[in-house]
Amino acid sequence: MNEEDLLSLMRRRVAVGLEREDTRKALEGWERTVLLTLKDGRKYHFLVKDGTIEIHEGGLDEYDMKIESDEDTVRKLFLEEMSAASALLKRKLKIKGSASDLMRIRKIF
Repeated sequence: MNEEDLLSLMRRRVAVGLEREDTRKALEGWERTVLLTLKDGRKYHFLVKDGTIEIHEGGLDEYDMKIESDEDTVRKLFLEEMSAASALLKRKLKIKGSASDLMRIRKIF
């Protein structure tokens, strides 16, 4: 089975999410840079601006939020097979950012 690469999966699922009205509302007026670091060392970054989310390979020196996890957990989150709350409780996901950012990102994923 040829598994979709993680970057393609995240981009595809973000596009699906952006079709939801509650996601679009959560993004209104919100500009953030988010760093995602996987346990295997790979890094991705998200640019949230103007009601869209761009996902790129590679890290950032400066960011507003930092997310740490493993590929399996990230896949499950994007495929909606696991909630962020569940991943946090199981310590499969670490998020560093402001409380308001955490509340908003929950509505996006």
